[in-house]
Amino acid sequence: MKSIIILCGGRSRRMGKDKGSLVLNGKSMLMHVLDTIKGIVDEIVLVLRDQEQIDRYKLILKDIDMSIRIVTDETKDQGPLVGILTGLSYINSEYAQILPCDSPFISKSFVLKMFEIAGAKKFDAVVPIWDDGHIEPLHSIYKKDVVKIGRNLVKNEQYNVKSLIDNLNVKYVDVEELDESTMSFRNLNTINDFENY
Repeated sequence: MKSIIILCGGRSRRMGKDKGSLVLNGKSMLMHVLDTIKGIVDEIVLVLRDQEQIDRYKLILKDIDMSIRIVTDETKDQGPLVGILTGLSYINSEYAQILPCDSPFISKSFVLKMFEIAGAKKFDAVVPIWDDGHIEPLHSIYKKDVVKIGRNLVKNEQYNVKSLIDNLNVKYVDVEELDESTMSFRNLNTINDFENY
């Protein structure tokens, strides 16, 4: 079973607007991600911030023929680690691929390669890594059972996703091996990014 968790609950401070609902080439950034994963995954969990955001996204999703579970962050405004842990606590499979809503150029082949690597079941996480050692924790796969470790970190006010990764048995995979173009990892974080993509 392939599960995807899409993170849309951030405050979008750099963009100044809700990123997932921004329209790019005629459709929302969230819809770009959903169109990519349609037909290749079994379960989608969308993690949002609050009821106001849920109401906004229900309008975006009203005409799609995909089953999506919408949940809200366990703890508000504590960053993506909480979003990941929230999403993992709702999945029915052993692990899930995390995708951010502000990466509209994710490819199907990238997602499928990640699941193929995770299928070896030897690791707590599969994490893309750049040549310079920079990692992509919001494009990674995590096992459901890392939630307990993550919640202990949050309890101790460690909110960085890297603090979770540092406590796991991780398979690092070169980003170019996963997507030769590296476009799957391109985030649109600011209005400048958005206007000049």
